[in-house]
Amino acid sequence: MSVRFVRILFSALALTTLLAGAPIVGARAQTAPASEAPAAPAQPVEQPAQRPAPPPAAAPAPAEPPRVRSSERIEQAKSRLDQATAALRRDSLDDAALSNIKEALLPAADQLRQAIETLGPRLVDAKERLDKLGPKPDAKAPPESADVTREREEQQKRYARTEELLKRAQLLALQVDQTSARIVSRRRALFVNTLMRRSYSLLSPTLWLGAAADVPADLRALGMIARDFFGNSVEKLSGWRSALFFALLALVGLLNVAVYRLARRILSREPSVAEPGRLRKALGALWTALVVAAPPIFTVVVLFLLFDLFELMSARLTPLKRELIGGVVTVAVIGGIARGLFAPTRPNWRLMQVDDMIAERLTRLAIAQSGIVAVVGVLQALTDVSAAALPVTAAAQGLGAVAFAAVTAAAIYGLGEDDEDEECLGPRVVPRPRWIGLARIAAWTAIVAMTLTALLGYIPAAAFLMTQFVWIFGVIGALSILIPLATSGVEAAFQPTTPFGRTMMSGVGLRREGVSQIGIVLSGLANIVLLLIGLAAIVAPWGLQSDDVFGGLRNAFFGFTVGGVTISPSAVVAALVLFALVYLATRGVQNWLDNRLMPATNLDAGLRNSIRTSIGYVGLFLAISIALAQVGLGLEKIAIVAGALSVGIGFGLQSIVNNFVSGIIVLWERSIRVGDLVVMGDEQGYVRKINVRATEIETFDRATMIVPNSNLITGVVKNWVRNDRVARIKIPVTLNVGVDPEKVREIMTGAAKAHDKVSKIPAPTTLFTALEPGGLKFELICFVDEVEASGRTKSDLHYAIFAAFKAEGIPIFGTAVVQQVALKGEIADALADRLREGRL
Repeated sequence: MSVRFVRILFSALALTTLLAGAPIVGARAQTAPASEAPAAPAQPVEQPAQRPAPPPAAAPAPAEPPRVRSSERIEQAKSRLDQATAALRRDSLDDAALSNIKEALLPAADQLRQAIETLGPRLVDAKERLDKLGPKPDAKAPPESADVTREREEQQKRYARTEELLKRAQLLALQVDQTSARIVSRRRALFVNTLMRRSYSLLSPTLWLGAAADVPADLRALGMIARDFFGNSVEKLSGWRSALFFALLALVGLLNVAVYRLARRILSREPSVAEPGRLRKALGALWTALVVAAPPIFTVVVLFLLFDLFELMSARLTPLKRELIGGVVTVAVIGGIARGLFAPTRPNWRLMQVDDMIAERLTRLAIAQSGIVAVVGVLQALTDVSAAALPVTAAAQGLGAVAFAAVTAAAIYGLGEDDEDEECLGPRVVPRPRWIGLARIAAWTAIVAMTLTALLGYIPAAAFLMTQFVWIFGVIGALSILIPLATSGVEAAFQPTTPFGRTMMSGVGLRREGVSQIGIVLSGLANIVLLLIGLAAIVAPWGLQSDDVFGGLRNAFFGFTVGGVTISPSAVVAALVLFALVYLATRGVQNWLDNRLMPATNLDAGLRNSIRTSIGYVGLFLAISIALAQVGLGLEKIAIVAGALSVGIGFGLQSIVNNFVSGIIVLWERSIRVGDLVVMGDEQGYVRKINVRATEIETFDRATMIVPNSNLITGVVKNWVRNDRVARIKIPVTLNVGVDPEKVREIMTGAAKAHDKVSKIPAPTTLFTALEPGGLKFELICFVDEVEASGRTKSDLHYAIFAAFKAEGIPIFGTAVVQQVALKGEIADALADRLREGRL
């Protein structure tokens, strides 16, 4: 079983690498030859000065780095910056050249950062030494020694040199950042201009007349290229070379068959397995995607390697070879992901819970879309090979975009509608997921955008949207397989019952719940890493890199400046998007804590709520801070605004701020927690929620009492379960003076001991609290483990004690106090005699 799991794991890693590196059409990284990058000056090698050797017994002191080292770094960074600035003066730079210039600036930024990190502590050290030496004494003060004066002058020179170098490095670092921002802006503008270049509309007769006039010549050119290819192939594959070539092709086919059969033996999604676990479903989906995608990719790559080995293809056919390989990779990877994710013929193994109709339709749609993208790429390569005119290329791309939109619209039309709900007499077996509606909205938006851009003449933009639709589907599909695989795999590995979990407990000394908690945390981190990789993969084809994803948004629209703050529509939109992302991430962390991590801990409900609410406050604060920083309101400007509003806060918002701070104190002091039974005044109930301003308390009559948090801090609150949930029950009884106290204690204590809710330790006891002319007073004291059961238990004890007293003939005065009435004469004496004899 372990060998089989290792095989599956290595195969999963292979598919992950394949999915990450597959060059899907329209998503290839744009690179340029290294020769186009600005050359960086070589860093000189320092020659250490000759110094006398230290005594053998003395340990060598760590030598301070030479001061010239930082200056050389600054000079080298300045040289790189000057080269980049000179290169940017040219207007005819493409995206690859701009990318090379930006990459050439990275060493300069690193050198300046190292110089600043070195010079900063050195400047602080020189400043401390100058402060210790003090200022130069005036003429009236006693003269200081020459050594002190010389040391002050040296430290002053050192401080001045270091400060000068640090300021220069900081200025150059700012210039590097500004130059990088200029490069990002030019790349964004170049990207937008490329997509938004208007050529021909699909409704324009000029396009079709020009394409019809050029197609015959292009076909003749392609025919000549095909005849040259076949003639060259016949010439090169003569004799034994032909037999070797076809033998290698047959070997490739046999290898594909053997690998396919071996793959089905390692892991197969058998329909006989009724309910496979989530980990097995994810493994099955990943393995299916690998089995579907690997053979065609392997075949086409090996085929063109054989073509190159036997010299069958000329350099002119290189664009066609690249597009053919890219098209096969696109169809194979997208088809593998779709079949692995939706499993149209294996509903019990389906990782995405949809019904059979949706699974089949989405799988066919994904394959059809990738096929259209591949065909359009091959047609574009053929137009490049035949040197076709622009109308032919525009017609091929425009028709491909319209066909893509039509196929997508036909597939998603009616998808996810609930027309059969009126006739359904029971619940649906497979509920329709909510993402179906969002996916339909996104698909219809893309369809309308592609159609309009193609009809209005922006055919490159339509072709780009078509390829990116397929690319985004591939990335989201891969994440839908890899995230459940990572989550379930890591959590399954970190189980106390697995060999790895037992090793962690015995070797590291972790507890059983500690091993599970580590697995949950690691699975959450794996999800975050995969989501970040997926986000980077989605935005990569748009020309966005990891260091400038949001860098060009500020320059998207014209902004206006108010009080030193530039306000623009792009900044506001970006701020709202960042606020939403951080807020959604905070809610995701809160839900993950509630559903995954904290249920695996021994924390009580009150502490869980405190942690969750505190994380919500921190996330909200971060979201607001990041959004304001995106607009241009930094912390220093916020502090100025807060100072101006302090008077208004002091008068108008005092109670709100007081309640907010009180709520934070309640959360962290934990004197009152969610689930506690509290008493405030005449009301008592359970704490259900601690909000920013007030706390919600559910009373026994099912009403919700809203209590400001400041009342919980300044008022008197009785918490029944602050330290534990044990409750004390006290039942007072007043009897006449003629009863036997021992009998009373036996009855009352026995009734408490006979009740199953009363604690055995401490044992129930009956106290003789008063001996008065008006009667004898007793109190039953007992405890219950749960405060919620105290009321019912007290009622049961009242019933039991009353029944026992009635059976023994003991009258009960209740809890009312019998007041002695001052009577005179024989009536008073008679009443007193009867009272002493027990007849009254």
